[in-house]
Amino acid sequence: MERLFAKISKKKTESYVISRIWHQLNDDRVKFVVQQYIRRTQDKYALADLYLPQLNIFIEINEPFHKNNAEVDKIRNEEIINVTKAHLLVVDCGYKDKNDKIHWNSLEEIHRQVSIIVWAIKLSIQELGDNFVPWNDTETLSVEYHKNKGILKVEDNECLRTIEEIAEVFETKVKHRGFLRASGVAVPNKLNEVVWWPNTEHHLWHNELSEDGMFIYEYPKAEDKRAVHLKQWLSAPEETRVTFLRYKDDLGFCFYRFVGVFKLNREKSINENKCVWERISDTYQLNTLHE
Repeated sequence: MERLFAKISKKKTESYVISRIWHQLNDDRVKFVVQQYIRRTQDKYALADLYLPQLNIFIEINEPFHKNNAEVDKIRNEEIINVTKAHLLVVDCGYKDKNDKIHWNSLEEIHRQVSIIVWAIKLSIQELGDNFVPWNDTETLSVEYHKNKGILKVEDNECLRTIEEIAEVFETKVKHRGFLRASGVAVPNKLNEVVWWPNTEHHLWHNELSEDGMFIYEYPKAEDKRAVHLKQWLSAPEETRVTFLRYKDDLGFCFYRFVGVFKLNREKSINENKCVWERISDTYQLNTLHE
């Protein structure tokens, strides 16, 4: 939760409202995810202010300026509901008067809306009964958790701590090149399929995940090596990459997050003169390793 609040610290209104929801709920079994990616249509996406994955509840926190975009927000919210089948709850922090002037709601009104949302969350937990699975991120960071679960999903936003643990999930080992470790390893019993763990802070390589999560841009930082690198992959057999992106959170902790299964988009790579890996699936079935 410290990492979550550090992530939204510059968004003062969201931070205040989410903090109040968290403290009024007073139930650390409930997982909070901020800035949750949602694909609305083929070419549009949204970042939800708050998502409760165990309950499939999205919470939007609208500052007063949203009143100028009411119709746009309505369409956006309808698309989110259609795609996710989720419950959408909204905290309106502003209103328009009869002269169409925008004002902030009183603190009491914002608190009233938060209280209703907290009540709705508690009711959803009650309705789930024994089917409600408490949040335990310590467990979800373990190799055993992922092996038992048997499937990786981008939407679950789950991570592992090290590349050795990633390799263990796939029942293989990290290869070493002298004192260096390889950036990926072949998946056992799978042709042209590798587990890849690009580092967004590598001193020699540029690895960038697009904002919508659909592309990874990979190329050497040294310009004189980019053409050779691209030519190598354009002439290589087609490869599927089960990808864990290394990232550092706001508190400085490093994790490897599953971001999907990728293949080289040859046309985009040629046009942009860099390797452009396109996501072909947001899930990966682990239990096929034993088939």
